[in-house]
Amino acid sequence: MDIIEVPIEEEVRQSYIDYAMSVIVGRAIPDVRDGLKPVQRRILYAMYDMGLFPEKPFVKSARIVGTVLGYYHPHGDQAVYDALVRMAQDFNMNYPLIVGQGNFGSVDGDPPAAMRYTEAKLSRYALLLLEDIDKETVDFVPNFDGSTREPAVLPSKFPNLLCNGTAGIAVGLATSIPPHNLSEVCKAVIELAKNPHMTTQEIMRIIKGPDFPTGGIVENYQELLEFYEKGRGQVRIRAKAHVEKVAGGREQIVVTEIPYQVNKAELIKRIAELVRDGRLKEISDIRDESDKEGIRIVIELKRDASGEKVLEKLYKLTALRKNFPINFVVLIDGEPRQVGIKTLLQEFIRHRLEVILRRSRYLLRKAEERLHLVEGLLKALANLDGVIADIRSSEDVHQAREKLTKKYGLTPLQAEAVLDMRLQRLTSLERNKLEEEERGLRQKVEYYRRVIGSEDERVRILIEEMEELIRTLPSVRRTFVEGLEGEDKTGSITVVIYQNGRILPVTSMEEGVVVNILEVPYDDGLFLVSSKGRVYWIGGSQALQGSRIDLKEQGEYVVGAFVRSQASDRLVLATAMGYIKKIPLVDFEYRAQGMPIIKLAEGDEIVRLLQSPEEGDLLLYTHRGRVLRFPVKDVPPAGVGSKGVVGIKLEDKDRVVGVKAILGAKYILVITEDGKVKKVSSQEIPVRSRGSKGINVLFSSRERLADVVPMGEVVNVMVATLSGKVFYDKLEEKELPLGRVDGPAKKRWDIGEDRIHKVITYRV
Repeated sequence: MDIIEVPIEEEVRQSYIDYAMSVIVGRAIPDVRDGLKPVQRRILYAMYDMGLFPEKPFVKSARIVGTVLGYYHPHGDQAVYDALVRMAQDFNMNYPLIVGQGNFGSVDGDPPAAMRYTEAKLSRYALLLLEDIDKETVDFVPNFDGSTREPAVLPSKFPNLLCNGTAGIAVGLATSIPPHNLSEVCKAVIELAKNPHMTTQEIMRIIKGPDFPTGGIVENYQELLEFYEKGRGQVRIRAKAHVEKVAGGREQIVVTEIPYQVNKAELIKRIAELVRDGRLKEISDIRDESDKEGIRIVIELKRDASGEKVLEKLYKLTALRKNFPINFVVLIDGEPRQVGIKTLLQEFIRHRLEVILRRSRYLLRKAEERLHLVEGLLKALANLDGVIADIRSSEDVHQAREKLTKKYGLTPLQAEAVLDMRLQRLTSLERNKLEEEERGLRQKVEYYRRVIGSEDERVRILIEEMEELIRTLPSVRRTFVEGLEGEDKTGSITVVIYQNGRILPVTSMEEGVVVNILEVPYDDGLFLVSSKGRVYWIGGSQALQGSRIDLKEQGEYVVGAFVRSQASDRLVLATAMGYIKKIPLVDFEYRAQGMPIIKLAEGDEIVRLLQSPEEGDLLLYTHRGRVLRFPVKDVPPAGVGSKGVVGIKLEDKDRVVGVKAILGAKYILVITEDGKVKKVSSQEIPVRSRGSKGINVLFSSRERLADVVPMGEVVNVMVATLSGKVFYDKLEEKELPLGRVDGPAKKRWDIGEDRIHKVITYRV
């Protein structure tokens, strides 16, 4: 055997480079196309191969880890389990790729249970990564021992790299990509696909910055443009906290969101140490009131302490403010590169266009193969008597196949299909089905050929896919970004408030049960009232980018909202059991989130709120169509702890659905759940005493009342349905016929089987 002498420094250099590349490509750095490291990709593919789909039962994590080790990833079982766990943690990933059952760790740093105790299956986001993997869309390579094959990359319909982010340390390289908002990333992909010459600055108008699963506030927006351009820098995050007044004139600090990847237990421990060391003498107590609804750390202060000053100290001395590194290092064509956000989006677009092309080629081949067989079957049916006779007279299958190919011009594949055809397919009905299938297949072939031959067509499909993700996977921004470019701090924004506590700019509306639409000044407060009689609030600046209120009780939902500075002196609350309460607005201050403002009877709930007029009449109306009109002065003001007074006397199994102020309106619109609209004179609804039954305004006992709307000459309405859809209409008094109060409706909205939830008036 020949001995080759190599200088030791050269051998060490080459071996180190080989080792470094092995770690970079095989372990630590994600592929730009699907945003996954090899172990993550192998876990997801193994679970896909095992059939662990979202609608299927969970299986033990140990079984998944064993499959991954045995077929795809022959490394440590703990390393595989750690990767699996992280993909299931909703405090680490915006859009978890795995659904876990059992103890998968916590934001307090608690470790997950052993793999023999936990269970898992794929999430719907993982299915999007794997969609069309069986259609030859990606390359497969041999596994470590050549016994099977694994995907080199996933098709990745879901832009996982930016949406979930990643972090990894290789040899001489590191990557750190923060998570982002799905809707924003998809919109950026759409715009970049339409206009490849977009600048990073234009992209950043869509992707406002990181969007962490733990929320928080990004402070250095003005620096992000440079960091996202170069692919390197730091994003500065601080916790979301506010100061509350408590009994005795003292203040307390409440922390509701902490920076990404901060250990909550260690954070509280650090604050306690600072108090013990005398560096935060103003703090008297600290409590962790967090639950499954969200984080809530309460820091009680001594009597004369200033909450704002203590909060600033906490930001300076603890992890309530921290930096998260930005380092866009990814594998592009198998090589590690540091790139800007535009390149990350471009590479995802390039990958998806390639997947669409390969999928179309596969589907074209399958459609052509099936069309070929259908044409043969139709040709045989056209010569049915002869075909049957030739088959019956043949000695064996081989002779029958030869007769069919020679006499009728069938190919061997078509002849085989004819011989395999069941007798029931010889009917005229089956022939019609085959002819219809042939027409459909020809249309598919033409479509797939058009897609394969036109990049513009593939771009159109990509855009449709991204629009579908935005529509079907609505994503509310969790992290607030301070100092957005073009942000008008003296202006306002129109927002939509949803029943589940979501608050979105009207330009970002998505499906969901809508309860209100309001214009909120940037520097004002938006207050929400829930069905359980609790009050929640956010700043107008938070509404600017979309937000969500964490409701405290199970089954609780938002029934209405108001802007603090625009509200009148009092609000009127109506309950399902017929109680009505007028509460002074002074009770609605920036206090603890979820503060109760009414005492509800068992089984009762708030159904609607109204800014109380100083004079005039109120309309209280029920599901079965009873409307009671009475003076607003008949409702006495009440404090926070009372349940109010009886507003309307209810009949058996009826309930209140709303309250409105007439405010001098000449007409009233009566709107039923199935979309009927009736205009009646307000004079037909007599003024009666509070606590009586009211009058019936429905034509049929089968109808159910959805809402009542006072009407001027023109009223613009947004109609929200129970299925989460909305539509708009402009109703003009002169065009809508006048009806009797108990007569039939003269107009109807076409809502199919849906039901109307609420009708909201708005200004154009």
